[in-house]
Amino acid sequence: MYVGSITGNITGTLYLLAYQVLGILIAFRIIKNDKMIFRILAGSVLGSIGLHWCPILFSFMFDFTVVSHVSGLVLFALITLLVYMIVKKKDNKNVPDSIKNYPVLFAAVPLFILFCMMLWNHTLVLNDSGGYSTGQCGFGDMNMHLGFITSIANQHTFPPHYSIFPEAKLSYPFLSDTISSSIYIWGASLRYAYMLPMWVAILQVMCGMYLFAESWLKDRWKAFLAYVLFFFNGGFGIIYFLNGYKTFDDLMHGFYNTPTNLVDVNVRWTNTIVDMLLPQRATLFGWAILFTVLCVLRNAWENRRKDFFVLAGIMGGALPMVHTHSFLALGIICFGWLIGDAAKRAGIFVWGEKDDGTEKKAKIILGGICAFGLILFSILSAVQNSSEQGLPDKVYMTLGIIGIFIVFCMGIYIFFKMQKKDRVDVIKLWGILLVMVVVFAFPQLFYWTFGQVASGGMLHGHFNWSNTGDIAEPYIMYYLKNIGLVAILFVPAWIFAKKRDIAHVFPALIIWFLCELMVFQPNVYDNNKLLLAAYMLICCFVAGAVCDWIREGFKKTTVSCIMKYAVVVILVIVCTVSGLLTMVREQYSGTKGANYELYNKELLDACTFIEENTPANSVILTANNHNNAVASLTGRNIVCGSSTFLYFHGFDTYNRELDVADMYSDPASAADLYNYYDVDFVLVSHEEYNAFENINEQAIYDTFNCIYSTENVRIYQVR
Repeated sequence: MYVGSITGNITGTLYLLAYQVLGILIAFRIIKNDKMIFRILAGSVLGSIGLHWCPILFSFMFDFTVVSHVSGLVLFALITLLVYMIVKKKDNKNVPDSIKNYPVLFAAVPLFILFCMMLWNHTLVLNDSGGYSTGQCGFGDMNMHLGFITSIANQHTFPPHYSIFPEAKLSYPFLSDTISSSIYIWGASLRYAYMLPMWVAILQVMCGMYLFAESWLKDRWKAFLAYVLFFFNGGFGIIYFLNGYKTFDDLMHGFYNTPTNLVDVNVRWTNTIVDMLLPQRATLFGWAILFTVLCVLRNAWENRRKDFFVLAGIMGGALPMVHTHSFLALGIICFGWLIGDAAKRAGIFVWGEKDDGTEKKAKIILGGICAFGLILFSILSAVQNSSEQGLPDKVYMTLGIIGIFIVFCMGIYIFFKMQKKDRVDVIKLWGILLVMVVVFAFPQLFYWTFGQVASGGMLHGHFNWSNTGDIAEPYIMYYLKNIGLVAILFVPAWIFAKKRDIAHVFPALIIWFLCELMVFQPNVYDNNKLLLAAYMLICCFVAGAVCDWIREGFKKTTVSCIMKYAVVVILVIVCTVSGLLTMVREQYSGTKGANYELYNKELLDACTFIEENTPANSVILTANNHNNAVASLTGRNIVCGSSTFLYFHGFDTYNRELDVADMYSDPASAADLYNYYDVDFVLVSHEEYNAFENINEQAIYDTFNCIYSTENVRIYQVR
């Protein structure tokens, strides 16, 4: 089925478009007096949320089947009808808008085309030998996501379990994959089902980020610069290519030798497009919702709109099983903005009015806190680098908790400085958001997330993110090198910032503080999914300040204009050259002759046989290579998948890997293991021979029935 059909592709497309149209109809009914592009964006994201969730609600009753999908679409249509019945029709005041107001399109259109090209030449590309290939960033996680998509769609079982670790509940945010399963189930090809929702999602991400920046900064050019800084991000890693440490031939042909990803010299601040949104599906779909929610929430906060608080709560409440990190980032940002709102109402940060001295005091206090944090982190980094282990993780966790407590106390102090009527107003508006999030998010967290967090040891103390080991560097130097000019510009931007900008960017500092002292998953590096959400706020903050400086620093003369544009060009080049070269490398890695083979033709033929001749819930004994064709393409269960995936989801695979090796080396003696793991079939190919030194295929042949055989691939039936 992974090959699919044209009819299946069309049916899957129409199913997705139906949700998009219904979502846009809802947005047009409930959002008034706003730009058309914002209403379309909000509606598109509502449609995606509907596609994420409506079939799932019925899957608890009918499993993940066509019946649950038809029922889900009917439910979303009824919700649309209900909205039109409840929400009164009001005259919408058209907000003047024009394509001329979006100079960002000069960057956004080429970037979208580039993303689509990379996705096209990274997703199950048929190579000259008849196998499937991919580009550099598709060689890893894409295999796991393909396995989730095919196993959920083919096995129909719901709630789903790990097909690469059978019987374990799938608590990873799998809705980022079921959105493709919901297209695949109609007979679409796996390649098309994988790509189609991502095309929609990247438009939502790009549009959402820009509209958020524009609504905050109130300036299209500031928003344009913020967009460029965020999506074309890259630090000073280019220096290693200019000084000869790496050659440009290494860049184009080496595996992860890019200016944003040089692990051997501690360059780890990856580009958002090619290292996050292209391979990390959960991040892509999470940001599609997160950035749009931030647009809605910022509007609700600034204009005191109860309806927007409700909308933000519903959309944000859908996030946990789409992307848990985005949900956590949203929670922290909401907390930070709540403090900012309370500070404004208490008269501490009253933007738009003359300063009475409270702003200066507040900035001194906040600046002192930031300086203290920076000094503390620098000291901790020096201690860590001077010893083998550094301080115990409990110390870092304790510091993180103390920091949270201090911010919480600051919020309480500000809260009680407000007048009673202001406290009531803040509680009422932000309480609406909290209630909606609790109603929609907590069932997901309790059913899926909390159990895995508790059993997998995901939350623990850790310092200095990825700046550890033998190549660890001084704290400040590490981030200056990785983030680049944006990190340098943040300091003066903070010193000369306006009140409202400080209130908006404040949550980014909270996120950064927590991510430097705590880890929210087994893979420490994955904290960048939170850090990059904070970085988005920082890019907006810095872009606003830089544009103000440039406008104020140059007079309106011909020479000054030339100098102004020269400064802008130099700034953009310095901030984006590393990211641009990373994008060039990634696009090149997807071209024929430079790409990487995932599955060869013989394995593809074997997978076709498996799909046509084995039950969808079969258990097949295979190697645990990360690019496992059986798990990715057929959706069948395998005894044990790659620890590259499973360890970072909280599973210990050591004993199971030993059992798999025993089953291959002596099948007769391992009969109890075959029964214990419910093995139905055994696959023997070059992958198994590479994985196990003591594989005994003669014994497997003597013990089981060979039902499929080619030169390099055999399949044996256990029972």
